[in-house]
Amino acid sequence: MKSIAKMLPALGLVFGATLAMAMNMPTLEVEKTATKVWTPDASLPNGYRDITTLEIGEDYDCNGTGPECRVEFSNDNPATGIKNVLQSGVFTEM
Repeated sequence: MKSIAKMLPALGLVFGATLAMAMNMPTLEVEKTATKVWTPDASLPNGYRDITTLEIGEDYDCNGTGPECRVEFSNDNPATGIKNVLQSGVFTEM
């Protein structure tokens, strides 16, 4: 029992240091790899149309009544990328 009692301060110090390090760990941010913006378009084989150039010039409107107006894909490929909805609505080109 006495040997355990002698180790408690050291164990407390190790536990406290570990907890302090865990609380101060920086959050890892995933680097954005998508460079294109898309909108749903059922007439295309992949179901999405590239609107990157329209978005740069802001020649569009999203009316807010649909599930997705502007989306991006993790690898810029609607067929294989992970979709991220940037704005909901229905896309209207101006």
